[in-house]
Amino acid sequence: MSRNSISIAALPDAVFDVLEDAYAYPRWVVGARRIRRVDAAWPAVGSKFHHALGTVAGELHDSSKVLEHDRPARMALEVRFRPTGVATVLIDVVAEGSGSHVTIEESPKCGLVARLPKLLVDPLLRARNALSLQRLRHEVESDDRDRGSGRAAS
Repeated sequence: MSRNSISIAALPDAVFDVLEDAYAYPRWVVGARRIRRVDAAWPAVGSKFHHALGTVAGELHDSSKVLEHDRPARMALEVRFRPTGVATVLIDVVAEGSGSHVTIEESPKCGLVARLPKLLVDPLLRARNALSLQRLRHEVESDDRDRGSGRAAS
C-alpha cells in the first residue's frame, strides 16, 4: 500500500468539485491520458468512468468505479488498468484550518502489480501519487481561484 498526503489551500468542497469531475482526472492523475466515457450516474456508488492510460506510443483502455462517495470527506475507487492490474484508491479529505489535507492510499488488488514485491511497487506508487497530489493541488487551487468562492486564505 502506498500512502501520500498534501495540504491544499482550498476547502474540502472545492477539492471534491475536482474529484467529482471525471474529465479532470487526466489533468491530475499521472498516467491518465484521456477520458473515453462517463456513466450518467457519476459519481454515484457503482458508476464508472472509462479511461485511457499510457502514452502516445500505446494506451490501455479500462475503467474506474466508485466504491464509496461521501462528499466532502472520502471517495474510494476501484481503478482498473488490466492486464497490469486492479487497485483500490482511497482519497480522504479533511478540513485543515481554511484549507484541506488530502490523503491518497493505493492498494494493488490483483494482476501483475499485485504479484510484484511491495519493495519494488510501493516506492513507484508513492512517487507517482506524490506527483498526482501536487497536480491535484494545482488543479483545485486554480479552479478555486477561477470560481472566486471557497478560497482559503494564504
